[in-house]
Amino acid sequence: MTVVLDVAADGAQPALCLRPWLLADMPDLLAATADEYPSQGLGSHPDLSYLFQQRWSGPRNAEEAELWLSGQGRGWADGDWLTFAVTDVSQDKAIGHIGLWNRDGGQVGSGEQGEIGYWTAANSRGRGIAPAAVRAVTGWAFDNFGSGGLPRIMLVHDLDNHASCRVAAKSGYPLQRLSPANPPHWFTDGHVHVAEAPACGHL
Repeated sequence: MTVVLDVAADGAQPALCLRPWLLADMPDLLAATADEYPSQGLGSHPDLSYLFQQRWSGPRNAEEAELWLSGQGRGWADGDWLTFAVTDVSQDKAIGHIGLWNRDGGQVGSGEQGEIGYWTAANSRGRGIAPAAVRAVTGWAFDNFGSGGLPRIMLVHDLDNHASCRVAAKSGYPLQRLSPANPPHWFTDGHVHVAEAPACGHL
């Protein structure tokens, strides 16, 4: 499956193209993560965790970037890890990442609730890119899988991550509940935001 989502420009938010990651994107990705590595890492397909003593949190050099990229391709092939490079059309440059997976494992669209995650390069924040990209992927997912296949999608973030709370609200993910810390699975309190699949199939 190859999915390409186009998002029109809107004010400060540039025109975006969301598509599967490519090898040509890796220099942009490594440059962005060298500037500011994501606090929770940048995940790849869970099956790649066997390569590391601890759960791998994403690429830090060219060799790891190729492994990370292979995980993105594997996720699309298996249907259980659907990720998009968020590209700025005017620059033809990858500036962010969106991932969608099942909360409890297995293929996306198998009737279980999904979870969405995102990351935007530091120098591209504050322009509405993350909410626009999350809305695009959420709308595609609900349209593609339907309410029977994907009844809801969760967006979870640490309690003190106020920026993610704003992104969730702007993306159509209202706050549902507090998620208390539960070591060793997760170590901090968090917010759980949830978007419900609309009966009409449109977000």
